[in-house]
Amino acid sequence: MKKKKMAIFLLIAVCFICLPRELMSEEYNLEYDEAYIEIKSKTLKDDFFMVRYDYENDDIFIPIKGLFYFLEIYSIDVNLNKKIIDYKVDGNKTRVEIKTGKTFILDGELYINLEGLEKNFDFDSLKWSGQDLKLNLNPNFILPFEIREKGKIERIRLSDKQENSKFNLVQPDKKIITPGLLKISYSTNDIENLNNQIGLEYGTQLFYGDFYIDYDLELSEIKSTNLTYNNFYKENDLVIGDFYIKTPDFLNVNSSVRGFSLGEKNTFSSTSGNVTTIKGETQGADVIELYQNGILLDYQKSTEKKFAFEIRDRNYGGDYSLKIYYKNGQIETRKVYTVGNSKLLNKNEWSYNIQMGQERENKKTQSVNEINYGLNKNLTIGLGVLELESNKDREYNVFKSEIIYRVGFSNYPLIINLNNFYEYEKKESSYELKVNQKIKNYNLTFDNYKYSNYIAEEDGIKDYKSIGITRNFINTRIGIGYQQEQEYLTLKQQKGYYVSLENRSFRNLSFFLDTEINYDEENNESLLVNPGVSYGGITNVTTLLQANINKREKVETNYSLKILGKRKKIRDSSAEYVMSGEVKYSEEEKFKFSLDFTVYLENYLYLEVPMSLRDDETLSVGLSAEKVIDLSDLKRNVKDRQVDNSWIFGKVYIDSNNNGNYDADETTLSDVTVIVDGKKVDSDVNGNYFIPGLLPLENYQVLIDRKSIDPMLTQVVDKKKVRTRASVGTRYNIGVQAVSMVTGNILPSENVSSEELIRILSMTTIDLEKDNESYLSIDPEFDGMYFFENVLPGKYKLKFVYLGSDEVTFSEEGLEVDVALEKEDEGQYFEGYDVVVDKEDVEKAEKVIPEDLEEDDYNIEDVLKNF
Repeated sequence: MKKKKMAIFLLIAVCFICLPRELMSEEYNLEYDEAYIEIKSKTLKDDFFMVRYDYENDDIFIPIKGLFYFLEIYSIDVNLNKKIIDYKVDGNKTRVEIKTGKTFILDGELYINLEGLEKNFDFDSLKWSGQDLKLNLNPNFILPFEIREKGKIERIRLSDKQENSKFNLVQPDKKIITPGLLKISYSTNDIENLNNQIGLEYGTQLFYGDFYIDYDLELSEIKSTNLTYNNFYKENDLVIGDFYIKTPDFLNVNSSVRGFSLGEKNTFSSTSGNVTTIKGETQGADVIELYQNGILLDYQKSTEKKFAFEIRDRNYGGDYSLKIYYKNGQIETRKVYTVGNSKLLNKNEWSYNIQMGQERENKKTQSVNEINYGLNKNLTIGLGVLELESNKDREYNVFKSEIIYRVGFSNYPLIINLNNFYEYEKKESSYELKVNQKIKNYNLTFDNYKYSNYIAEEDGIKDYKSIGITRNFINTRIGIGYQQEQEYLTLKQQKGYYVSLENRSFRNLSFFLDTEINYDEENNESLLVNPGVSYGGITNVTTLLQANINKREKVETNYSLKILGKRKKIRDSSAEYVMSGEVKYSEEEKFKFSLDFTVYLENYLYLEVPMSLRDDETLSVGLSAEKVIDLSDLKRNVKDRQVDNSWIFGKVYIDSNNNGNYDADETTLSDVTVIVDGKKVDSDVNGNYFIPGLLPLENYQVLIDRKSIDPMLTQVVDKKKVRTRASVGTRYNIGVQAVSMVTGNILPSENVSSEELIRILSMTTIDLEKDNESYLSIDPEFDGMYFFENVLPGKYKLKFVYLGSDEVTFSEEGLEVDVALEKEDEGQYFEGYDVVVDKEDVEKAEKVIPEDLEEDDYNIEDVLKNF
């Protein structure tokens, strides 16, 4: 009996051993339904990825081979019996042995549930939504498409670098003299009082430079004039005429002089006491807004080329910047340069500031000569000689030396700026030391100024020290600090503390509050509080509300509210209007109120009618009239108001001979929309276009609206931009050509299997080159077909680039393509550019073929099932 039981047991054991492993697996279940989910991995996505779904337990089973094909990893070997997966990415082999999780085998595919997938494979995260049927997974290893994209980006970067180095500018020829633009203007603030101003402005090219003059006919005097050579030496301009001279803050010097200047373009500020003055020039501005750290501090309507702001200095408020709204609709953002805060230069880089001239009123001679040099990226030195005369008729002869040093902490930069001023006539030295340390979101500053007796007598300050810290939050900036100064005559010291708060939590709305408390040696207290609110919103209204509360022996309070609207059109006419108002209150003058309503009438003549209601309830009506004349074309109706602005003009034509130039026998196109810097115009019946009102010294890209031309035509991309110059136009003819299609196939050799072909194609990019530069770049389709669209006439070369690590070759290194059209306005279909791909010296061990599937029996349908 025992022998019989033993025999039965052995028979059952043998049967189990002989059964296939998949039939023994407890996870094997043929009743799991087929389902389609959305799967994503990085930028890869498949909306219909086939899985098996256990609805009862809300668990899905992923086909391993299908998953890897989705990830574009085709070199995969799945051992169904041992549950071992071998795959290769970027030449690196990886083996995974499945030890945990539920699995089953169906139709020659190994399925695994999400838990097993996450525990056995190197995935950073798996996110499954049973409600939406969405799976998001991110592998910790690099994917083939990332290798491919990285190669593309590198080639594009190199191509862009070459393109920038070969960048061509179309610009007008420099001439000794051109006719230029002339503006005649008339203005009066009050028509009844007839306080007339008649002026002439003229801009032209003169002696290869930009010449400008503003002449007052009533006073018979030149208000402003200069001849500017832009980028005379590197990025330094040479100005002959009127300019602002840059002097140290501790000297009270009239900075408006007439002479010559060589230096960088900038708008600069200087500080005297607690008042900061910001000066600059702009031609044709309508409104100028002043910001500090993104907070609107002040604004003004521009009445002439030069402008100046005087504001109370806000301790550690950040850098100043300007937003300039021009009358032609353009907007410029300009950074304000601070005198005394020089910048670090790169290694072997030079900067210059050489200025000399006379004040226009009292003829005082002023001279500033400075030069800085970068020894390396962290150390800049400078020398200078200053010969100046202040408003108090005191002469200064100063030798200046400067050192700017940055301690090389990448995360916590420390910048030290030391300026030494030696008055060589008086043999006295002064210095200004500024230290700035940034630690994450904190900014630490320390200033120490010590002036000699002769220099201290000018401004009344002998010694000044301050230390402060600011902290930036998302929408808030807080600053606190301590300052101490010593008066020159009495040697008395004054100490103070300040707090600065800014907030921009609400859209277009900013709040700021500055509080300063000072104590003298007798412990007398003075308090200064400056709250404010500014709004520059979407309603085209700029509002600034400020208060100044000053407490010494008594409290003095004044408030101001300024409201300025942006220019708006009056319905469908060319007329525009703008409203502005200002309310002021002070202890002495009480309320002052003004309201301005301005109407702009512009067609052939520009008319401006400002109306103002004053605090005494009187209404004044003014009038301004301007007309700009193009002396090179008197018939042209110039709607631009600036004599130093520029324009771009030319023809739109079909470049039938592909030479890049307009020839008289070529066809011109009418009603084509040309776009420059957001401005749009249509070409006339002769193909001519004209775009006025452009800023000088800018590089503009001229584009055609593709919707305005035949779909089979496109603009010739010639890597050119148009450079404008003051008071002259630049001709730029726009060529268009018919577009064609170039197609071909990448075919496998006898050594390349269907599986290998798909893997090779996924790592291949095809370049269409013209003149040895990349013209277009595409990826082939999964079956090897490729096609280039929108190809312009010309001679090209096709190149096939494999981005993988295998030794892959193509039957042709490059194919010559000649796109020649039979008709100038009709594209053609160029086909038959086929190549054969092969693999070189591939070891048999490297060749990955599934053990359960012979290569001869390989079915491409299996590979593409989840592609």
